[in-house]
Amino acid sequence: MVVMNRKNLRSLAAGVALLMAVGALAGCGGEKKADDSKKMVTVGIAQLVEHGALDAANKGFVAGMASKGFKENENVKYDRQNAQADQSNLQNIAQRFVSNKVDLICAIATPTAQTMANATKDIPIVATAVTDYEVAKLAASN
Repeated sequence: MVVMNRKNLRSLAAGVALLMAVGALAGCGGEKKADDSKKMVTVGIAQLVEHGALDAANKGFVAGMASKGFKENENVKYDRQNAQADQSNLQNIAQRFVSNKVDLICAIATPTAQTMANATKDIPIVATAVTDYEVAKLAASN
């Protein structure tokens, strides 16, 4: 049995989120690097509530994007939203992202990922701080 401490778990979550985000931005044509295009990429980041672990996942995602060349206000714009633990706020945030046609959604926490997944089938979603994607009905299997 592998025991993960909080720091390792955060690093793992941020790494998984980064890999998924880069894959989503790259599409099918191979890994996209930030300097491949001058286009500004818009990423919606939705967080369920302010919490140390969730805040770390948010920062880790942005740092991971930066390590791949996606620099804020240069070639990526983040629309950061916090639902303040309110489901109706999550719905509004999801609709905002869909209406604004963001290029990618980063959903932080299970309820956030579920709400974003219910709102769109067209926008790629990276989810982090989700304990079990299968149980949450976000994936066919873990």
